[in-house]
Amino acid sequence: MCLDEFRTAVASLTGELVLVSVSGELDLYTAERLQARIDEAGAVGADMVIVDLSEVSFVDSTALAVLVRETKRLEGRGQSLVLVTNDPRTRRVVEVTGLNRVLRTFATLQDAIAQLTPVPQAVTAGGR
Repeated sequence: MCLDEFRTAVASLTGELVLVSVSGELDLYTAERLQARIDEAGAVGADMVIVDLSEVSFVDSTALAVLVRETKRLEGRGQSLVLVTNDPRTRRVVEVTGLNRVLRTFATLQDAIAQLTPVPQAVTAGGR
């Protein structure tokens, strides 16, 4: 088995969040499969699609174009797409291309979930 074998999965985290986990190389040959998974995630009706690139070893311009296109498509339907990556190479590509102004990025999945999940209102001791 090749270490960079492309894999992707979709999972509902909450009613508002859907996760697309990706591993391997994101390039011309795998970008279409990434797009299909993001489309699948967006079709569930969640407000936010989180694309976790933590296990991605390479990203090319074709894959970046898919991420931008899917971000805009989801926004047109009132949904959002965010990225998770802490890999310096992937973060650098996103920053150098200026996509960090279009694609909201978090360092970890836990950071993304913590910031994107609404915090329930605490009940005060006074019963107000």
